[in-house]
Amino acid sequence: MIERLLGFAELLRKNGLRVSTGEVLDGARAAATVGLEDPETLRSALLATLVKRQGDEAAFQELFDLYFLRPGDLSGAYQDGPLAQALAAAGLDEDMIERLLAMVADEASRMGPVARMGLGLRRGHVEQLIRMSGTQIDLSRITSPLQIGFYTHRLLESMGFREAQDDLARAARRIAAQVGDAAGGALEQAVLANLRALQGAVRAHVQDELLRNNLDYTKAYRQQSLVEKPLAQMSPEELGRLREEVARLCQKLRTAVSLRPRRVKRGRLDVRRTLRHSLSTGGIPVRLYMRKRKLERPRLVIMLDVSDSVRHVARFMLQFVYTLQDMFSKVRSFIFVADLGETTELFKRHPIERAVDLAYSGAVINVYANSNFGRAFQTFSTRFLDAVTGKTTVLIIGDGRNNYNPSHASCLSDIRARAKRLLWLNPEPPLSWGFGDSAMRDYEPHTDQVVVAHNLASLQRVINELVL
Repeated sequence: MIERLLGFAELLRKNGLRVSTGEVLDGARAAATVGLEDPETLRSALLATLVKRQGDEAAFQELFDLYFLRPGDLSGAYQDGPLAQALAAAGLDEDMIERLLAMVADEASRMGPVARMGLGLRRGHVEQLIRMSGTQIDLSRITSPLQIGFYTHRLLESMGFREAQDDLARAARRIAAQVGDAAGGALEQAVLANLRALQGAVRAHVQDELLRNNLDYTKAYRQQSLVEKPLAQMSPEELGRLREEVARLCQKLRTAVSLRPRRVKRGRLDVRRTLRHSLSTGGIPVRLYMRKRKLERPRLVIMLDVSDSVRHVARFMLQFVYTLQDMFSKVRSFIFVADLGETTELFKRHPIERAVDLAYSGAVINVYANSNFGRAFQTFSTRFLDAVTGKTTVLIIGDGRNNYNPSHASCLSDIRARAKRLLWLNPEPPLSWGFGDSAMRDYEPHTDQVVVAHNLASLQRVINELVL
């Protein structure tokens, strides 16, 4: 408990509260007196011993919630562990559930801590899991919401998340061979759902570290307007409002495109046709024939990175891509992490929420792989290059973090050579390009324009570019 109080005191000091060593000792004695069973009683005891100024109370309350009432409980709603409840929800009877749990427990004895947590046999907390896996990454260095995805990816890699996925897949296949496809399939879906919950809990832990260590910074962002606020800092409610704004903007632009033919000129003189018809009048061009200007609706090819490093932005961007596909004719859309898959038909067949859920749950590609932009561009250049013509605008959305793989920038150059233009939307600022595993400096020369798309204002500029 002393160690936890020392950490809390250090956090208070970092956020501008003056806390002395004597006050920490008073807080420890107060905590020992009231006990740890009731969080609110402990809150009151520490507030009385650690806070001297009334103006510091709001910061203390928020930091107490962030430090002691941490998000990341992977299964708080389950009474018997998340796996048991998920299997019951899948319609399996009690005997089969008991048999599966026994087999899973036997498999768990040979697994690491991350894989065991992924099985969902019991309640778990991401902070405890990080300690158990021996991960040592200094999250206090996070200073911007744009770093949340990057540090989440690093943390998952350090914990051995990918290896845990492989262990769980092999275990699920072994169990399915013994219990049949129905029960085995239910088990596999339950384990996949728990893995997704684990990923979300790790991301929440990283985001929480940003809030804890940069309280003044995040408070300033909360006051920003929806137009200027970074996507990575938005709450789910704000993202919902943002989707409505983008849909309204797209509808406005669709109207502008449909009205444009009434404002264009008649066109240029068609000399060949005029002279040919003048033969019937002795070579006198009695009637002039014009070449009418034909409205070119934008033809789009969209490639969207849905890797974990841009997880918070990627789901919104999927909805953005869906809206663009619904707005423009002749649109082909693709998503990628390491593999690249087409989502054009998926978006045509399903309503937006269902389509996005399917795309992000692995219905098209493995969304849990490590980022590999070079491989995705190589796949597109080999299999889908015929989708790009001289009338096509290619739109790439991603942070360009290639996980130190070969960039294959020449493949992007091949795409650009066939396209009308190539635009790249990157949620990271230019100062981040070229650092760490970013390959943006390799890709930038092969684009017509790179737009830093981190808020609604930048997305508005991109949509305006698409209809020019």
